[in-house]
Amino acid sequence: MSSTSISPMFSSSSRRDFLKTFGTLTAGSVLSGTMIPKVHAAEDNTIKIGLVGCGGRGRGAIYQALHTQGPTKLAAIGDAFVDRAKNVLEFLKKDEFAAPKLDVGDHVFGDLDNYKKVIDVLSPGDVVILATPPAFRPHHFAYAVEKGVHIFAEKPLAVDTPGCKKMLAANEIAKQKNLKVAVGLNNRHYWRTEETIKAIQDGEIGDIIACWVYRLQPEFPLIHNPNLTPLQNQLLGFQNWTWGNGSYMVDWMIHNIDICCWAHGEQVPVSVQGQGGRQVRKYNDQMYDHCAYEYRFDDGVKMMVQLRQITKAWRSFRSVIHGTKGCAVVGEGVGNPVIYKGLKEIPENIVWKPQASGCDSYQEEQNRLFQAIREDKLWNEIEHGVQATFTSIMGRMAVDSGLELSYDTCWNSTYELAPGIENWTLESEAPIKPDENGIYRTAIPGETKEF
Repeated sequence: MSSTSISPMFSSSSRRDFLKTFGTLTAGSVLSGTMIPKVHAAEDNTIKIGLVGCGGRGRGAIYQALHTQGPTKLAAIGDAFVDRAKNVLEFLKKDEFAAPKLDVGDHVFGDLDNYKKVIDVLSPGDVVILATPPAFRPHHFAYAVEKGVHIFAEKPLAVDTPGCKKMLAANEIAKQKNLKVAVGLNNRHYWRTEETIKAIQDGEIGDIIACWVYRLQPEFPLIHNPNLTPLQNQLLGFQNWTWGNGSYMVDWMIHNIDICCWAHGEQVPVSVQGQGGRQVRKYNDQMYDHCAYEYRFDDGVKMMVQLRQITKAWRSFRSVIHGTKGCAVVGEGVGNPVIYKGLKEIPENIVWKPQASGCDSYQEEQNRLFQAIREDKLWNEIEHGVQATFTSIMGRMAVDSGLELSYDTCWNSTYELAPGIENWTLESEAPIKPDENGIYRTAIPGETKEF
């Protein structure tokens, strides 16, 4: 499959239904800015890049951005913990291709306002990579749009419904400014996945009747440094705290949930119910060690999601899509998608494999963004990124509450996991505090409400 193809957005019908719920919320209610008809790189064709967030994904994304075709340079870098920004620079200096493209100087920033300082170094038409914990994504994105820079936003795009709405509102301004925006749903740019989804949509497995999503893996540890404050520890170990990443039901499952919705014509589930808990987990954090939840689409098709992080248990990491003629195994965790006749996943039943070679999907998503910038092609992935994010959030809300929730109930939620986050500093209080016994409480089905 060509590396220059444009990733699909919502289908026309599902996009109308999704954006219809956007209601009267306007882009101007979130930010304002001068319209920029077209945004290009600087005249010498060098694109300056700023990196906000220097964890593993931020380090990978800037490495890949610097390896795209055409002249680029890293102009500014920031993280809540400035030493992590310095560590990424040291990593890049060891790469003979990236090292000559480092032009950071003293533009190395820390604390929680580092995103403003990084973006302020850039000019309209440059690129910022947003790779912090997703709770920060909406207001970082809004500021980048205000400043007129192109954006790579790592998934997920928010941790709650208000955050999703802020992303959509800011994106209306981004579209007016002709900004190019990519979202880190990299499996949408894996050539073999793209070809497999097209085969499914062309009827290779018949009509879809069910989707199954699995991420069953060993225990995830608690990330904690006794020398840091509670907030600093929650920032560093954001995967352990629901406010930071929306829960692992959002951050870890978004890829394969998105793949199934994509295969099913970009449909948005109309309801979800589920359950979860802590069976063996001993760490003092908010993570469940198992959960399962079931989405229902308007046509009656259901999508079942299973998560588990228990060591020594059976492992699986994939999506399986059942149809009236066969089934497909595809998605994150599946390097070689395949379609079987019938529902038995045995070698003699294989009837289809993609012809495309494998690719580095993380590199490919950067290649497509930077090519769109250089050729001034339409490129904006926010709407399907918000769709995938919100669908994942629906799952968490159902598991945490123990209720069956409709799409509308979830979309009308005003509950914020991290209210006032845009005003935090590294010295702020943590949003989640332990009880009188020093225990951090997890959600309690039947009592927890986020709507």
